[in-house]
Amino acid sequence: MRHSTRYLVLLALLAPMAQADNLKLEAGASRWSYDIGGTARYQTRDSSNDIDVNDDLGYNDDSLGSYYFSFEHPVPALPNVRVSRTDIDSGANGQLSRSVVYGNTTFGLNESVNSEFTLDQTDVTMYYQLFDTVLDIDLGLNAKYIDSRSRITGSTSGTETADVSGWVPMLYAGVGADLPLTGLSVSADGSFVSYQDSTFYDYTLKASYLTPWYLGVDVGYRSIRLNLDDFDGSYADIEFDGPFAGAHFEF
Repeated sequence: MRHSTRYLVLLALLAPMAQADNLKLEAGASRWSYDIGGTARYQTRDSSNDIDVNDDLGYNDDSLGSYYFSFEHPVPALPNVRVSRTDIDSGANGQLSRSVVYGNTTFGLNESVNSEFTLDQTDVTMYYQLFDTVLDIDLGLNAKYIDSRSRITGSTSGTETADVSGWVPMLYAGVGADLPLTGLSVSADGSFVSYQDSTFYDYTLKASYLTPWYLGVDVGYRSIRLNLDDFDGSYADIEFDGPFAGAHFEF
């Protein structure tokens, strides 16, 4: 609660610095091809129970669709709004290199395991444009809702399920530059927070081309890291990163 209050105060301090925008609506979708790596454990502080998502569970690269909607307006005191959704849903088969405890289940050495993993993320970003010329600079706050479910089934030990969910308040910043008379632009934006030994970040690097018919195409790179220390009973350090391509409409 204290972190949320501080962020709301920061948002209020940014309001007098904001420049008035033109009215703009934007909606887009992309296909993200990502690699996954890292470790996870559930309901135990003992790091010897870390499960490697690649070596133990067999996860590798995958792809998904994501989409967003943004609204910018000419009222300086009110923040602009962007809402985005990313749903990660994957499964794999692997073999454990040692005995590990996951939740209330102990999985044995060399046991074959099947697992499924979902990570649904909804981001509500409120931001101000401090500059809106050839160079754009945005600052604000992002409220990320994480809803995750993982299931591990061993060939002899049975099944254990972990459900993790909650809101994460994050700082948001973005910078972009337009190449005049070309329709081309480059941008970088991201959200970050670190507290109570947990770290979250989500950033994007992007190049775009806007046609005269309000349709734009995008290519870029995205990275998400979840370093969790007792976040709803979960202990993990997992990263998703890779290239994406998409399209958007801008009015």
